[in-house]
Amino acid sequence: MSTFSAMRHSPGSVWAGMRSLSRAFGPASLSDTTRALAWILAIAVVVRVLFAIGAWLVATDVTVFHVSDTGTYIAPARELLTNGTFTRGGRPELVRTPGYPLLLVPGIWLGRVEATTITLQIVLSVLTVAGVYVLGRRLCASRRVALVAAALYAVEPLSVIYSSMLVTETLFTFLVVWSLVLIVAYTRESRLTALVGGTALLTASAYVRPAGYFLPFSLVAVLGGYAALRRSWSVLRDLALAAASIVVVVAPWQLRNRALGFHGISAISAENLYFYSAAGLRAARGHTSLEAAQVAMGYRNDSVYLALHPDQRAWRPGERFQFMADEGAREVLADLPRYAPIHVAGMARVLFSPGVHEVLMLYGLPPVHGGFRDRVRTEGLGNGLIQVWRTNAIAIVLLGVLGLVLGTMYWLAVRGLVLGEHWRDPATVLVLASVAYFVTIAGGPAGESRFRHPVMPLVCVLAAAGVAATARTQPDQNSSAPTS
Repeated sequence: MSTFSAMRHSPGSVWAGMRSLSRAFGPASLSDTTRALAWILAIAVVVRVLFAIGAWLVATDVTVFHVSDTGTYIAPARELLTNGTFTRGGRPELVRTPGYPLLLVPGIWLGRVEATTITLQIVLSVLTVAGVYVLGRRLCASRRVALVAAALYAVEPLSVIYSSMLVTETLFTFLVVWSLVLIVAYTRESRLTALVGGTALLTASAYVRPAGYFLPFSLVAVLGGYAALRRSWSVLRDLALAAASIVVVVAPWQLRNRALGFHGISAISAENLYFYSAAGLRAARGHTSLEAAQVAMGYRNDSVYLALHPDQRAWRPGERFQFMADEGAREVLADLPRYAPIHVAGMARVLFSPGVHEVLMLYGLPPVHGGFRDRVRTEGLGNGLIQVWRTNAIAIVLLGVLGLVLGTMYWLAVRGLVLGEHWRDPATVLVLASVAYFVTIAGGPAGESRFRHPVMPLVCVLAAAGVAATARTQPDQNSSAPTS
């Protein structure tokens, strides 16, 4: 038995007592579970289809499914289809990676990019619901908890919203969830193929969203720490093979980019470092807005940028992006105490922004003028919300409903973690490390609710454990109540 399997079956292992959960919920046969999961998946399909159709009926314009980034994915997808090269405007594309443009290619080929891509994304989102079930089953050793997790994710707002938007979130989250299914399987069954396959798949997700680039290294390091503490050197050998799979998957793209003058996997990280993180610092020092700082730095304006950096006129685009990455990192590190609260504020937005703006945009409803954050900051919490209510009551209702759903999810997830000795199980730590990774890396001035998308399947699994814990303790509470 491996170190990880032994830890699972030890007296203090994660989800101790979960096997009694089926008695708390009643018997659960395999056929009953299959039928319940089929119903959950069907509900997930219906909810996503109705949401997309509703947005179309209200807007009657397919561009309602676009966001500001959509065009930057469609352009290289068109050139992939017509020229077989990953370029934009005939020049090598460095800002976007090829994962999501490949998903757009069928729709472009059929001449129905929105309808085709949304259909594919609904399929992927529903498969992610199934992945949440499998992850919950492997993590918690309970069909009931796994079904609750899948049911929660079937109606989770961000997953429903972004299945209808032409952006990377749905495909990326699908890859993350199924990667974790495989990696967790390794901690349970010590199957090397599951570890290497899961790590490679998780690394491949960086081709969809570069934000996932460091997560495979982080999870391998977590498992390595467990193995070192337990002196299980055979596990370290497995982890070395997993680390090798990371390099094999990501190296070709990095070598391609290095030949173009940029050393990363995607130049979007360089743009964010320079035009968001460094710009946020400059805005804080100059007591101005982020937008004003970005304009002054030449964000999305080559004329202004090159006027500030005339020596870069002869540089290749990759070399300019490398300068942005280096300079952005230098500015942040040079003023880290000032930047830290800016980054933490972005993390808070990622965690707690309920996604109201996305719903308003998809359904053609007026946005909150100036945004909730700015209204509350300038007018105070009470007055800000009152002013928004007077001008946009729908936004306040959505804020309340989506905020309540999100808060309940978090409360249940924390409850599922606290009620029991969960910290010894490496699978639980892997899930928590993944949540912490995505929230941390998405912080800063660019942080917003959409970056929480890959976190929510994991929160749903933990929340399902919280539901189970609540149901398990309820009879004790009832029995201790005084009788009349």
